[in-house]
Formats: sequence, C-alpha cells, structure tokens
Amino acid sequence: MRVILDTNVLISAFISNKGASAKILAHCQKGELELLISPDSLTELRRVFLYPSVRKRFVYDDEHIDRFIAVLEQVATVIAPHSVPRVVPDDADDDIFIALALAGEAQYIVTSDKHLLSVGRHQGITILTPAAFYLIWNTLHQE
Repeated sequence: MRVILDTNVLISAFISNKGASAKILAHCQKGELELLISPDSLTELRRVFLYPSVRKRFVYDDEHIDRFIAVLEQVATVIAPHSVPRVVPDDADDDIFIALALAGEAQYIVTSDKHLLSVGRHQGITILTPAAFYLIWNTLHQE
C-alpha cells in the first residue's frame, strides 16, 4: 500500500515515538507500507523544521533532523511529479501532496492539515488523519 505522510505527520513522528504518526512511520520503515516522498515535500519538511514554533517543541539539533531526513530518503520511494494540479481550495501549498499521490499512485494521504482533509478524496486517493488511517491499517492487518 502506497502512502503519503504530510509534513505535520512526519514532524509529529519525529517529535514523539508514541501516537499514530510514529506507528505509521514505523510500518513504513519495516517495509509494510510504501512511503512516497518528493523533492518538494522534503524541501517543505526542512523548512518547517526551522520554524521557531516547531523548534521549541523538541530538543533535537540540526544533526538529528538531518539524520531523520536521511532515513526518510532511504526508506521512501522518491518521486518527482511532472506537474502540480490545483486541487486544495484553501492552500495551494498542499497541492504538492496531491501531485505526489497522483504521480506515485498512492492510495492514501495521511495528514492533520484541515485544508487537505477538507478534500476528502481525489481521483481514488483517500485523505485521512493519522488516527483514522491507523485504525484502517489495524483493521486490515489483524491476525
């Protein structure tokens, strides 16, 4: 199953190893989910890590952030979409995740972003919160 983890989900997983975001990323690291990233999504992640509001929430230095991003680049499939369609009505910056999902044929975008969540579904891509996605994942993979 191919998934996109929005910037806020990745930062949440970085900050805390508890919660749905971290659990989803762990499944990606184990190869149970295929994580898709793009050069644009990595650029946004690096930029958001520098926000003062984000920096004050954790005690990691730049080296930890660089290692986290390096792990993402090793674990994920990197795809560079050819175009970015205008889909998310209230935040054009979020369209990079739609473009990535379309280019990579992802089934899900996992996000806490209200603008992306308001789209709900787009061309077969379901957009869910980390908690909702993790519930679906657990339901599908119960032993």
